[in-house]
Amino acid sequence: MKIISNESAYSAFLKGDAVIIDVREQAEFKDSHLPGAINFPFTKYQKAYFEPFNDKQICLICQSGRRAKAILEKLKEDGFSNLAIMEKQMENVSEHKQSHGWTIDRQFRMTLGTLMLIFLLGYFNASEYFIIIPIILCTGLIFTSIIDRCYMRMGIALLPWNRGKNG
Repeated sequence: MKIISNESAYSAFLKGDAVIIDVREQAEFKDSHLPGAINFPFTKYQKAYFEPFNDKQICLICQSGRRAKAILEKLKEDGFSNLAIMEKQMENVSEHKQSHGWTIDRQFRMTLGTLMLIFLLGYFNASEYFIIIPIILCTGLIFTSIIDRCYMRMGIALLPWNRGKNG
C-alpha cells in the first residue's frame, strides 16, 4: 500500500496528475473536506465512479484511514494500480476546519454535553428513569466507534443551519 504525503497529493492534484477522493459519507463530506476533493461514499462504492480517473493517481482520504484502506483494496481487486492513501486523514488535517460557525464536531460535543446535563438534572431531581440517557449514549458511542460511522454526527450535519456549509 502506497502512502502519499498530503502535500505531494495536493501538488499532483494541482498539476492534473492526481485526484483526491474522499470516501466518507456525504454528510461528513458536506461538513468539511479538502478543497478539490471528490466525494464517493464508502457505502456506495462502484467501480464505475473511479474509472474516469484510471489515468491519474487516485489519492484516498477518509476520517481515520480505515475506509480509505478498504476502498483501496476493492480498487486493487477491480484492476486499479495507481492508488495511494493520504498520510494525514481528516481527523489529523487542520486545514479543513471551518472559519465560520460551529463545526459539526463542536455541535456534536455540545449535544452530548446537553444530554448529559439533562440526565444529571433529571436523575437527581425528577426520576431514576433518566438513567436511560447515559446508557443509550454509552451504547451508541461504543457501537459507532466499532463501525467507524457516527449517525448522530451525520444527523447533525443534515440540520438546516448546516446544509449550506462548504468545507
